[in-house]
Amino acid sequence: MPDSKTSPTTGEVVAAAVRTASADVVRTEPAALADEPDGVHQQRVRVRRLRSVLAGFRGSLDTRSADGLRVRFAEWGRELGVVRDIEVRAAVAEEALERAGIDDPRVVGRLVDSERDAYAAAHARLVELAQSPRAAQRARVLTEFAAAAVVVDAESDAAPLVAAVLAKQAGRVRKAARRIDGSAEGYHDLRKSARRLRYVAEAIAEAAPDLYPDEVEALAETGDALHEALGGHRDAVLFAEHVAREAARAVRAGEPTEAYARIEAEARLAAADHLTEVPEAVRRLRDAASHLL
Repeated sequence: MPDSKTSPTTGEVVAAAVRTASADVVRTEPAALADEPDGVHQQRVRVRRLRSVLAGFRGSLDTRSADGLRVRFAEWGRELGVVRDIEVRAAVAEEALERAGIDDPRVVGRLVDSERDAYAAAHARLVELAQSPRAAQRARVLTEFAAAAVVVDAESDAAPLVAAVLAKQAGRVRKAARRIDGSAEGYHDLRKSARRLRYVAEAIAEAAPDLYPDEVEALAETGDALHEALGGHRDAVLFAEHVAREAARAVRAGEPTEAYARIEAEARLAAADHLTEVPEAVRRLRDAASHLL
């Protein structure tokens, strides 16, 4: 248990977490708009981290302002997600075709080239949105919120708050895990809760490295493991569905479809394999969270 005499205050921890998350969003946006390698992905990650920090520390912030900011960046995050999902599908397709030794230009055109074209169009749309008055207002609100960083009970010892925030986020993950029913919605809810846990834990590790370091590290790692496993599952399922749609189009065009069937089957096997990692990650999360109760 941290020594309350040396622990940082709630204001110090929460303000640092908010300002770091906000600065990271601002810092990574230019690379995303310039379409630099991994630029869109990093901007999407930082937007998600900001929203997670605002949600995780919601009770210590100006709730109305924090919620409003989360809504604004949820919209931007969705736009980033459209572009990023296309980028991932193209990369997954390219790797799948390479593994399978398939170089039929018709298949490559449907699964890879068409996605590259769609990516270019989606990214151009993203740049347009970033130049809109709505985007300028979003940036202004973020700057003002981070600069003010109004924290409730700012002078209190941060240790109890940190423990409570971590326990609550871990509880959300465990609750989502219990609701898993094999549906896409169930896996999506678990992935979202795990992602928030990871980002909140990482924000705490940076803002208050001496508070519950072992628990914070364990929770960040298990949140990451769940997020990665379920993200891999989602990407594989979406790719399999994409392949099935393109196979149907190939049939209508009178093209061979054997390659599509093989690639789809491999994608569905990969999706199932990712799910095998989930139970162990949930178990490790329970162990890590138990020390905070």
